[in-house]
Amino acid sequence: MPQTMKAWFSVPGPEGAVFELREAAVPSPGPGQVLVAIRAAGVNRGELIRGAQARSGPSAQPTRAGGEFAGEIAALGEGVTGWKPGDRVMGRTAGSYAAYVAASPRVLMRIPDGMAWSEAAAIPNVYVTAHDALVTNAAAASGESVMVTAASSGVGTAALQIARYIGATPVLATTRSSTKGAALRALGAQEVIDTSDPGWVEAVRRATGGRGVDVIIDHVGGPLLAGNIEVLALKGRLVSVGRTGTWVGDCNLDEVARKRLRIIGVTFRTRTPEESLECSERFARHLLPAVAKGDLKPVLDRTFPFDRLTDAHRYMLSDAQIGKIVLVAA
Repeated sequence: MPQTMKAWFSVPGPEGAVFELREAAVPSPGPGQVLVAIRAAGVNRGELIRGAQARSGPSAQPTRAGGEFAGEIAALGEGVTGWKPGDRVMGRTAGSYAAYVAASPRVLMRIPDGMAWSEAAAIPNVYVTAHDALVTNAAAASGESVMVTAASSGVGTAALQIARYIGATPVLATTRSSTKGAALRALGAQEVIDTSDPGWVEAVRRATGGRGVDVIIDHVGGPLLAGNIEVLALKGRLVSVGRTGTWVGDCNLDEVARKRLRIIGVTFRTRTPEESLECSERFARHLLPAVAKGDLKPVLDRTFPFDRLTDAHRYMLSDAQIGKIVLVAA
């Protein structure tokens, strides 16, 4: 095994972080850890949002970048059982834009037989996030209606599939691009709503027979907030996963009270390591068998070579994707 490797670092700067490919030591798995040789790593918008806030200063230090991986176990730390070198695994852990990463075995999920590395790397972050938002926090139930905003995102495509899998109906997807409609329907959306149309609120009402939606998984934020409150049904739940629009928006608080709505914020930034691990474990217990059977399928939009992270970020910011963008090792 080599002593050094290439790894991407997020380096704080005067206008936010820049990403640099540097030489780093290959980690050794400590007690209760596994060392994974990474074959592919998922790209996530959150790293750009956090990076934009990472300003240089006396206490600012470069950090290993990346948050999810697919690869094979290279070595086991002391006390690890149930795994062996060569096992194909995927999971969520910091520092995964590298040739190797040391991780807790609790983050590991077995990659289904026949699944490509790039497809496996498109699973962990978005499916764990979507499951946490839709199942754990919103408690969406069979027969309830679900709307996913900006549904062509990685988490959006996962949320659509999970909603249909658990029996939600109707499942609605929003987009500002009419060219994405067919792909969103193929992923489980029964109706696709164009939020660039001023009449989108009424379109949601029609799609739900005037009742409104029970659960909204929102990735847009401020620009849709007022409309989202309008279209929620009695005792509806709005889960704020992302804010790709703006962080601030207006809404009618009397409607929130009248309908007895719940607005729920979710993020991994303020969770303890234990809480984050529990999210991965809940997803794996509930839905990993469905992934293995092909009932839930990763949506891979495009891959980039490992050394082209900047190009992958540029493509992500174009909003052209449907599903995940993944870095692949040479």
